[in-house]
Amino acid sequence: MNSPLAKYLRDFGAEAAPVEVLFETSSHVDMAPDFPALESFVEQIDLEAERQQAYDEGYSTATESLTAVHAEALAELQQTHEAEIEAQREQFEGGLADYLAKALPELANQISAELADATTRLLMPVIKQELDRKAVEELAEQLKPMLAKEVLEQIRVTGPERLCDLLREKLEEAGAAIEFNPSEAPDLRVEMGDSLLVTRLSAFAAELERVLA
Repeated sequence: MNSPLAKYLRDFGAEAAPVEVLFETSSHVDMAPDFPALESFVEQIDLEAERQQAYDEGYSTATESLTAVHAEALAELQQTHEAEIEAQREQFEGGLADYLAKALPELANQISAELADATTRLLMPVIKQELDRKAVEELAEQLKPMLAKEVLEQIRVTGPERLCDLLREKLEEAGAAIEFNPSEAPDLRVEMGDSLLVTRLSAFAAELERVLA
C-alpha cells in the first residue's frame, strides 16, 4: 500500500504484535463490588408502634379540634346568656322605675295619712287628758266663790271617777261641803240648790275626733 495513509491502517495480513502487559492480575477476579448487604439499607419498621403513633396523633388532633370547637361554642353561649341577663336587668330596672314613678306619690300620700292617723290615735288620749284637766280647773274656779259664802248649800258632784278625783284635789278646802258621787256619765255634773253646772267634755271630745278623723 503506497498511499500516504497506509501507515495508519492495520494490515490484517500481518501478525499481530505482542501486547505489552502493563500489570498482572490473578487468575480469578471477583468483579462484584464490596457493598454492604441490602438488608442493612432497609429500616426495620414496627407496624404496631406505627399504628399506635398514628392513633395517638389522630386522637390528639381530634381532641384539640373538639376542645377548640367546644370552647368556642361555650364562649358564644356565655355571651348570649350574659346578653339575656343584661336585657332582663334593663327591663326590670325600667319597669321598676316606671312602677316607682307611679306608686311613690300614692305611697307617700298613704304613708302620710297612716302616720297622721297613728299620730292622732297616739295623741288623742293625751289631748283628752289635757282637756279634762282644763275643764276641771275652770269648774273649780266657778265653785270657789260659792264655797266662800257663810251659808253653804250642799253641793253634789257626779261624773267619771277620775274627774271627781281631780275636782276634789282642786277643792280640798271645801271638805264635807261637797258630796262626790262617781258615775258612768261622761261629764261632770254639779248640783247646788237650783243651780246646775255641767261640763261639755264628751261633746268637745266627739267633735275633736270628728275633725281629726
